Amino acid sequence: MTENHDAQPPGGVYTHFNYAAAHDDRSCNEELDSLRSSCPVGWSRHFGGHWVVTGYDQVTSAFRDWKNFSSARRDPEYSAMILAPMKAQRLDPEEMDPPEWRHYRNLVGPDLSPASARRLLPRIEYWTARYLDQVLTRGRMNVIEDFANPLPAAVALEWLGFPREEWKTIAQTYHDLLGYPVGSAEFEAAYESQQWIYRRVREEIQRRRAEPGDDVITRIAVGEIDGELIPEERAEAVLNLLVGGGVETSASLIAAGILHLGRNPDDRRRLLDEPGLLEIATEEFLRMYPPARSHSRTVATGIEFEGCPMRPGDRVLLSEAAANRDPAQFDDPLTFRIDRFPNRHLSFGSGIHRCPGSHLARLEFQVAIRQLLEKIPDYSVVEDEVVAYPNWGGFGGWQTAVIEFEPV
Repeated sequence: MTENHDAQPPGGVYTHFNYAAAHDDRSCNEELDSLRSSCPVGWSRHFGGHWVVTGYDQVTSAFRDWKNFSSARRDPEYSAMILAPMKAQRLDPEEMDPPEWRHYRNLVGPDLSPASARRLLPRIEYWTARYLDQVLTRGRMNVIEDFANPLPAAVALEWLGFPREEWKTIAQTYHDLLGYPVGSAEFEAAYESQQWIYRRVREEIQRRRAEPGDDVITRIAVGEIDGELIPEERAEAVLNLLVGGGVETSASLIAAGILHLGRNPDDRRRLLDEPGLLEIATEEFLRMYPPARSHSRTVATGIEFEGCPMRPGDRVLLSEAAANRDPAQFDDPLTFRIDRFPNRHLSFGSGIHRCPGSHLARLEFQVAIRQLLEKIPDYSVVEDEVVAYPNWGGFGGWQTAVIEFEPV
């Protein structure tokens, strides 16, 4: 792994923020808000030492400056996207810098364009209705297990071509990796299951290379750069990104929307009375409840950033969650405004690594919320059965959540 510097850099400002500590969304947000108000760039001794960037302008600038804030892996075993030392398969093109990045981004770009996402709308509508209809007569729904988790998994994995009998396992695996503390029995079981997912990804890439078809996996498997077939392990890295990214993050956003509307009936009534408002409201849900709350970068060359001397190899945590609550960018940022416009949140990142699946994620969320309000316009959150992720530093979401309503 890349070695980081434990000593405080000259001119740096200490922060005690530990993004991997066990804290809920409120305490995590309060700590980030406090850090941003005192210094938008601070130095933490956790994980061997790293920078924490919380201001909107500073996070945006670092996201866009790929030359100085690199996304590339320095160690083949450890993820460059996660600050904690975590062994994981590569996720390309997220863990690449130009010029290599451009070739691999072009492999997935066409299949995740706005037009391509809209072509999946009938399937999004179908799976949304299917999962909702299964719970209508119960008068009770586990938001995560019954709806938010299986829905984006069905859309993404059907689109990619994974067998239907594998969808539930894949979705549950990524959910449990975030939903339970590292070291718990549930986490360890999910980690083992993730190794199976990696093997399945390898098998699908190999199968498409041997028997090409007209599908997304084939386009990745037989992709070429300058007339040469891309390495098999790179094709696997691209598919791993699509599988993982297409499942868990959208599930967290859908769950956030359902819980927020259950706890805020005025916002729910506004969407019921003005269904056309949902598109604008989607951006406020993303701003307030970003599923991916932070990303990591590595300083490529010596640079002074906001008065802080950053050295080659320094690790940097960019907090989208903190940037989205910056009063310098958003008026009254701690208040959810369902009609907030404009809304230039950073929940999909910024720059060359802006989330390629953003168009699909928005559609899934909008269809899910629209159908939910049509079929279950009045529901209540069972607060005793809402369990959040154990840590909101890197990702936001809920281990479980339950709503109740009059059976249909």
